[in-house]
Amino acid sequence: MRYFFILYPLFLVSISIKAQAPKNVDPNGYNKFYYENGKLSSEGLMRDGKPDGYWKTYSPNGTLKSEGNRKNFQLDSTWKFYNEQGKLAF
Repeated sequence: MRYFFILYPLFLVSISIKAQAPKNVDPNGYNKFYYENGKLSSEGLMRDGKPDGYWKTYSPNGTLKSEGNRKNFQLDSTWKFYNEQGKLAF
């Protein structure tokens, strides 16, 4: 069950990144994605048009939601998740 709480938010992040599809994405560099309200949604490195390297995601209100590293497009090491107040959740 714990894996569900870890993997489900990451699944949502992946969907939100693909759903936004901004016009000026650098498929092999640093990118920022934004919510419709203009606030930062996520930021990180992309390789071959897919998230790789260090990524951060944010809530619509601007607080940090999660951060962690991807290596060869796979989750790598420990990811941190934050509650709506921006405090470390677990």
